Amino acid sequence: MNEAVDPDSPIGQTARAWALAVVGEDFPPERSRQFGAWLDADPQHRRAYEQAEAVVMMLGHLPTSTAIEPARRPAARWRAPALVAAGGLLAACLALVVALPGPAYETPSGQSRQVALGDGSQVTLAPGSRLRAASRWRPRALSLDRGEAFFVVAHQGGQPFTVQAGDALVRVVGTRFNVHRGAGRTVRVEVEQGVVQVSDRPDAQDRAVTLRAGQTVVADGPTLAVGALDQANLAGGWRQGRLAYDDAPLAEVVADLNRYSQRPLAIGSPATGRLKVTAAFDVAQAERFVAELPRVLPVRLTSDGRGGRILVAADPKRAPEPRAP
Repeated sequence: MNEAVDPDSPIGQTARAWALAVVGEDFPPERSRQFGAWLDADPQHRRAYEQAEAVVMMLGHLPTSTAIEPARRPAARWRAPALVAAGGLLAACLALVVALPGPAYETPSGQSRQVALGDGSQVTLAPGSRLRAASRWRPRALSLDRGEAFFVVAHQGGQPFTVQAGDALVRVVGTRFNVHRGAGRTVRVEVEQGVVQVSDRPDAQDRAVTLRAGQTVVADGPTLAVGALDQANLAGGWRQGRLAYDDAPLAEVVADLNRYSQRPLAIGSPATGRLKVTAAFDVAQAERFVAELPRVLPVRLTSDGRGGRILVAADPKRAPEPRAP
């Protein structure tokens, strides 16, 4: 599927002018040749014109056509004020269309999802995650609102593919990588193949780091900490049912566990959530991992009275309490 052209780009603006000119003036042979040459100069020109023409047709200014034949256009004559008004209306309509939100993809707890994007890219969305396109005209600009996703990006004429997760911006052309958005501001990116550029905010490309296969970065506010995976194919290990953490906040681990479980797990205080965890385990063993947390961290597990559980700070002055069932 061909990617739409931004109507506010130079090509989009020129296409808009041609769409209005077709209904606003005679097309002598020389003018038709100019129009045809512009259309044939770049496939994007024809796509942009078709978009602009579709908006004009939506406004009722052009008859529907199945092919662009500049030399055979009817010679419609408009008065100048009407043409100016049409131009303003077309621009306003295009602005409205550009502002329309793009598609969003969500998964419930315990379920993943395969998503095929219009540009040929593929996304595997982790449980409890939400991903959306910036707009209908920018399908290669995505935002990860929560959770985690693994991307296999298709090359498309050098056009970048971006994923924003919190303050972090990931920018690629074609590659395989994983993006994890933590419970707070922390974002983790892992690269399986290709090259990925990560910045701590969209307008800070001068502070971006470049990752290659087998590398990872944790973006936490203005800090970008680059590390290495044991193997490049471990990027997005959740796809094989494996969760791994290296000095990660307990709050991040709990947020992930809640995306895989129907039984809520909460944290009793911010201080408890900041405790660090280094562990690796299968998702199928998540309940066992939770039950063992009091053995390795100063926490205890209690019931919330509603079927869920809470991790609270252990009280050294009190005898250990029975674990929550």
